[in-house]
Amino acid sequence: MYQFSASTGCFYPDELLPAYRDNHSLPADLMAVGEEVFFEFTGIPPEGKQRGGGPDGKPAWVDVPPLTKGQLTALAAAEKEQYRIEAEDIISPLARAEKYGIATSEELRSLERWEKYSVLLNRINPNDAPDITWPEKPKR
Repeated sequence: MYQFSASTGCFYPDELLPAYRDNHSLPADLMAVGEEVFFEFTGIPPEGKQRGGGPDGKPAWVDVPPLTKGQLTALAAAEKEQYRIEAEDIISPLARAEKYGIATSEELRSLERWEKYSVLLNRINPNDAPDITWPEKPKR
């Protein structure tokens, strides 16, 4: 048997309740639920939903809240860094080939495209998320 808390959106196995009590981490709004309910709401949620408490305190699929500005900014910063690393991994050997005068004409064109992309990428401000227009990545 399990207990469900609408305030935390979590299930608590009956056999672990004493440990939660001892640690003063047991919510006050527990409601007994059977295994069928437990398995239904610990599976993969429907698209755009997450487990939460319904108006009656029972488990329910509720809408996923929109991302906060801080979360959007953090995601954009991580995406920018991923693109930057990819660009630099491509630029580095091309730049060395140019430095030593052994770059082919195609390598020089590729270097120019990737360096321009890198500059445009550097101008992206993650704080502008979600209104970011990412530069088009050059072909490899």
